[in-house]
Amino acid sequence: VVLDNSIVAVENITRLKQEGVPNYALRGLQEVGTPILAATLSFLALVLPFLIVPGLMVLLFKELVMVVAGVVVLSLFMAWTVTPLVTDRMLRGSTMGSGNTGLSHFLEEMNLKAASAYGWVLDRVLRMRWFVISGIIIAILAAFPLLKQVGSEFLPQIDDGRIMVKVKMPAGTAVKRVNKILAQIEQKIADDPVIESYFTLAGGKVWGLYTYEIAQEGEVDIQLVPKAQRSVTTDQFIKKLRKVLSKVSSPGAKIPVMHKKIKGIRKVGEQQVEIKIKGPNIQSIYAFAQQTAKALRQVDGLAGVNISMDMSKPEYRIYIDRARASALGIPARQVAETLRSLVNGTVATQFREGSEYYDIRVMVPERKITGKQDLEGLVIENPEGVKFYLRDIADVRRAVGPVEIVRENQAKQIVVRADATGISVGTAIRRAEAAVLKLKPPAGVFYEMGGQAQMMAEMKQTAGLVLGFAIFLAFVVLTVQFESIRLPLLIIGSIPICLIGMVWGLYVTGLAVGAVVAIGVLVVVSATVNDGVLLLAFAEERRRQQGQSTFAAIRDAAVIRFRPRVMTTLSTIAGFLPLALNIGEGGDMLQPMAVGAIGGLVFEIAVALFIMPCLYLIADPEIQVKRFNLFKKSKK
Repeated sequence: VVLDNSIVAVENITRLKQEGVPNYALRGLQEVGTPILAATLSFLALVLPFLIVPGLMVLLFKELVMVVAGVVVLSLFMAWTVTPLVTDRMLRGSTMGSGNTGLSHFLEEMNLKAASAYGWVLDRVLRMRWFVISGIIIAILAAFPLLKQVGSEFLPQIDDGRIMVKVKMPAGTAVKRVNKILAQIEQKIADDPVIESYFTLAGGKVWGLYTYEIAQEGEVDIQLVPKAQRSVTTDQFIKKLRKVLSKVSSPGAKIPVMHKKIKGIRKVGEQQVEIKIKGPNIQSIYAFAQQTAKALRQVDGLAGVNISMDMSKPEYRIYIDRARASALGIPARQVAETLRSLVNGTVATQFREGSEYYDIRVMVPERKITGKQDLEGLVIENPEGVKFYLRDIADVRRAVGPVEIVRENQAKQIVVRADATGISVGTAIRRAEAAVLKLKPPAGVFYEMGGQAQMMAEMKQTAGLVLGFAIFLAFVVLTVQFESIRLPLLIIGSIPICLIGMVWGLYVTGLAVGAVVAIGVLVVVSATVNDGVLLLAFAEERRRQQGQSTFAAIRDAAVIRFRPRVMTTLSTIAGFLPLALNIGEGGDMLQPMAVGAIGGLVFEIAVALFIMPCLYLIADPEIQVKRFNLFKKSKK
């Protein structure tokens, strides 16, 4: 994009030099200076929404967009100052077209033939303009079903070789048992040449900067060798690893294998598909979560299905005989508070060591509460000071329950998670939601899509706001520049056609639409506006100042501006090619943006060369007035 302004300036100066125009450098800059300014201001208007629209997508790419905007401003300064100066110095004293090498002569001949062929084709296209526009409308309508077939995601899955094997055992499992299972996993992967290193954590999990002690959990973090040194992708290795680990002897264990999350982004969830099940009663929620997990395991394209809550934690539940407790003058609340103090302890004071404070708890020593009888022997005192054992007023029973209860918006919640395999995240989310829709939740239980689904919904809203604001602000800038609404409408109206190319590009390559594609949309819109300003401003100048007819003005302007419009678009496509080909490490994040932008820019060439001239001719006010007068005469 940075090259566009200088390309336009250099091309126009060299064209005037070929035509023998005196002061060609100054005249060349004067002709294209205003269109370059309008195109640059329009580009800045496109990126302005990134400063005013909230959302995670905007936060992720604001710095990238702002840097590009700053460099484009510098490119405008270069195109107005340094580029004309250097071009003038290089062309001064030389005669264009004379003394050229064989290659230069061949390229010049090819340019002339290409421009001539383009003019010949454009003549016929302009005469068939209504047929061409009808075909474009049909193509736009046909692209809507295609859009549904293109996958969707929030952020692309990066082939960085970072994999996590999670081990979850029933609550109460000893760390020693978890460590044995992890050792079996280590044996399975130890001799794999694709693995560069692995790290095992037993009896806990890492969350952000903290490591939590959880006896029944563990994980193996695997790092594959660099992408250039292996023949399999991270996804392919995960599929292979799932089959290998299915043979690990681990009764009661859950061993999901997944990509490690992108560092710094937690809201996307632990796995790609997440269904949040909520309600007032934890038993009802868990029962429905089990039904949901069973349904998801039967969905093609989903793997690693698991439930966030573990209901196997052994516990004792105390059921108070309220009639007997009331007769003894002991409120139920006092029973709960007393037991909480005895078992969990009450903070009586704090111990200070330097600048640190440590709680001192008064409680029954843990070694004296080892079973049901110890609990039943705890002493409860009524208001009169009479002491009773807990077994006198309550029944202590063995039970199992949740390890922890998670709430969101004050509602109890269990998350059913899964990963997409062989399909896009958006497709996996749609299939999962369709499977859950067939289930009937208990009374009071409801569900909602979380994780990436939640982020994708926010992304669509943010992208719509950004694109809407961008197009509106660009329209305002163009309206002020042209002092007309007609020409900005023609340019903005061409944008949907270019977006079709983005859909085709992603569809052909099998990539999904995500947050990064929004940057490609801005580049395509910028190129469309740039070429539109370059063409229509010149056509208007020839029509008004030289008195040409609308047909001749747009035809001549299109042929004269043929080379710079193609050069700017092709240079941008060439700049995107390394990202689109995913050369090197870490290119997966921006590959969909590059592929979508290339597809859009390929269509943008056709729009700039043929569609915009047709729209300009159709929207010509003189032709519309003539048609209106003919209609009035025929009516009379």
